[in-house]
Amino acid sequence: MALDHGVLENLFGRFVAYLGRLADQISAEGVSATMERASPERVHLHAYLHLSTAFHRRGQDALNIFAFEGVRPHVTPNTASGKTYTGAVRFGHFYVVADKLGTLFNYTNYPPFKAYGVEGWWLDNLLKAGKLSRKAYLKMAAQVTVGFQKRLADCKAAERYLRDEALQDAICAHAKALEPATLPMKSFPVIEEFVACHDGSSRFRRPILAIVGKSLESEQMDLAEFDRRIHAGVILDGVGDALFLKRHREALQGRPKMVKDAKSATNVYSYAYSFCGRAVVATFDLSAQNLGELESDHWLCNRDNVRLLKLNETAYVEPADVYLDSPPAYAARADQRKRRWIGSPPRCAALFPGP
Repeated sequence: MALDHGVLENLFGRFVAYLGRLADQISAEGVSATMERASPERVHLHAYLHLSTAFHRRGQDALNIFAFEGVRPHVTPNTASGKTYTGAVRFGHFYVVADKLGTLFNYTNYPPFKAYGVEGWWLDNLLKAGKLSRKAYLKMAAQVTVGFQKRLADCKAAERYLRDEALQDAICAHAKALEPATLPMKSFPVIEEFVACHDGSSRFRRPILAIVGKSLESEQMDLAEFDRRIHAGVILDGVGDALFLKRHREALQGRPKMVKDAKSATNVYSYAYSFCGRAVVATFDLSAQNLGELESDHWLCNRDNVRLLKLNETAYVEPADVYLDSPPAYAARADQRKRRWIGSPPRCAALFPGP
């Protein structure tokens, strides 16, 4: 079947006309119909009718009346009775005309919110079944009104979480793709000593690793997402003042105590954390304030408090032999590479064309 919009619209029009004739024959009080896209290559038609009188027919050809243009559909009777009958009829019509994923066209002479009220849990079940988009769900939930604020908050929270997860997945995918292009890091005795301080044993305090070198300054200490169940430590990147370490020494040295942070104007703390048994690394740009204090202040220059690493060279191993046998054109291109910040991830030679 052609999936041209005009062709499908014409087909749905013929289907609705057929249902009108069928409704007269079987005394149907309400008729609802929809056309949905089942796959990129297929669509299907769905209809719901409720009758004013019982439908009784016998024989092999009893259901031929439901055939549409030579196609005999799957027919299921409504078996509800008594108090459940009315609710079943209303939900049956609503399910057909609800703007579900894949819906192309709808028709009904028994419209929701006019012929009957819509229950909020109908929307909840369709959303949980993956049949409604959040946009369609919220639009109908706003018409229901009752419970809308909670449903709106739930959808916003879900959207925010999924957006953050998609961002994290994209970052991880790109980072993994760049792993082969990452050059090996150099070994520094100061770092080896710092790592040895985190051998799993309990200590009253641990030193902070301070790295000084060219970088981008971005002082920030937002630890709301720090989770000691999965994080081995934190990196405070681009601290703007060396005295920051001294001011926050109670928290940064990993003392066995709880620290409360992000204090609000109403004197309420948003989260608590502890660096007990966790590593803390702080990086400083050469333009950071009070860098000299790292070597002169009585507390900062104590190796039990701060281990200092001054980067006067790249922190990674330079690929000295990458361009040894390269033609002059590629050697010239190497000289034109942009200057890298010390300690930043390098662009690997594998990203440049080979001979």
